[in-house]
Amino acid sequence: MARTKHRRWTTVLAVTAVLATGCSAEAGPPTIRVGIVCGGIGLAALTIDRGGLPDGLRAQKTCFDSGSDAVQALAGGSIDAFVGAGEHIVNNRAKGLDVKGYAVVSENPPYSLVSPTSAPVAQVADLAGKSVAVTAPGSLSDTELQRATAEAGIAYKGLHVVSAGTGATMQATIEKGGAAAGMVSDPLLTNMVQSGKFTVTWQPSFRYIALAVIAKSSWVDDHKPAMQAFLKALRATQDRASTDPASTLAAAQKQAPGLSPQVVSAVLTATLDQAPAGLTIDEGPYRDTTQVLVQVGQTQQDKIPAFTDAFDFSLLGQP
Repeated sequence: MARTKHRRWTTVLAVTAVLATGCSAEAGPPTIRVGIVCGGIGLAALTIDRGGLPDGLRAQKTCFDSGSDAVQALAGGSIDAFVGAGEHIVNNRAKGLDVKGYAVVSENPPYSLVSPTSAPVAQVADLAGKSVAVTAPGSLSDTELQRATAEAGIAYKGLHVVSAGTGATMQATIEKGGAAAGMVSDPLLTNMVQSGKFTVTWQPSFRYIALAVIAKSSWVDDHKPAMQAFLKALRATQDRASTDPASTLAAAQKQAPGLSPQVVSAVLTATLDQAPAGLTIDEGPYRDTTQVLVQVGQTQQDKIPAFTDAFDFSLLGQP
């Protein structure tokens, strides 16, 4: 019986590889193409970079500067899955794109608004009429900025919002005066603040589905063994972090070689704390997320898909 199951699994993987690559008939392990907004430390990147995938599955990581760019790639078929904000599920299902979330790897919005200590912005209201940098329009950083302005009681449209990407380009935009403040996430956020050259003007204090594994349902239906193996590998990385923190830290340091071990350790701890147990959620965080989207005008209440239409955690199996 064991040999029969093994032969079935091998056959499924071989067929999946041909479907995924569209190449020769020579069988090989399937490859799942994963889009990530790189520059941070996350479960997906840790899993892929440290070789945490099971035998018979490969993953190709593609970096994007923003979630909106990655969603375009997902819709066009150049990537198979994307680790991005829950808003992309809500907004794209409203547009008719049959995408779902298959795991949640962060329930905390990652971006904070920072400004130079040489010209600090005391509060969000002080940014009215000024330039503010986000990674890209339509990205999670942009959504968070809209929430920040709503909380401050100023018009988002009264800002001059500029696209600055991530990492060094974002920092340079703020340092060189291209923006009075910018939306920054870890590990850059921790590094910039610890340098003493930047201060935090605003940080989120609400629950939000910040990172989920998103894919088109049609692709998942055709590649269930590969998707299931990838999702379970993510959860194995989550579990390993608690039992073998040293090896997880070593993998994280490879992702951020320019940062001190202290900064990487702090960011890794925060990253792991943001992931829900078992990488699944109930309807509560989803409700909170959609309320934010309605508040900032990204969607309408009657356009919000049901939680069961937006997420499917069945491939994760039991913890």
